[in-house]
Amino acid sequence: MLYKEKTERGRIKYGENIIGGVARRAIAATDGRAAPSDAKGRHIKGDGASGSADDAIVDAAFAGGALNVKMYVLVRFGSSISKACEDIDRDFRAAVPGIIGAEVGELTIVVKGLLSKSVSKRNIEVKTYAGDKPGN
Repeated sequence: MLYKEKTERGRIKYGENIIGGVARRAIAATDGRAAPSDAKGRHIKGDGASGSADDAIVDAAFAGGALNVKMYVLVRFGSSISKACEDIDRDFRAAVPGIIGAEVGELTIVVKGLLSKSVSKRNIEVKTYAGDKPGN
């Protein structure tokens, strides 16, 4: 999907795979505690260099001048779900404004399962909003 937004910097056009690429880097920054997933809970492997798989990681839309994102992840068994989601949230929110020129409004991280030798299906949503502080 191609998004178009007019900001004070001018018109911005970008694809969902751009946002998915930022999400993949934020997930990778958890040092293996989380892995990218699609909306059905399937583990998305590979580096996503072509961007073909990156658009499956996120659903994004503009609302009120901010980007609202739903991101799908798997969390490694034995890792803290809240800590992994907090780290992903922090890294994603820090990277997006510099890349697309817009702030992240609502970020929903959907933990689709726990990753060990196989995937144990779950559906846990962690939702944050612009201006939220961790622990509030």
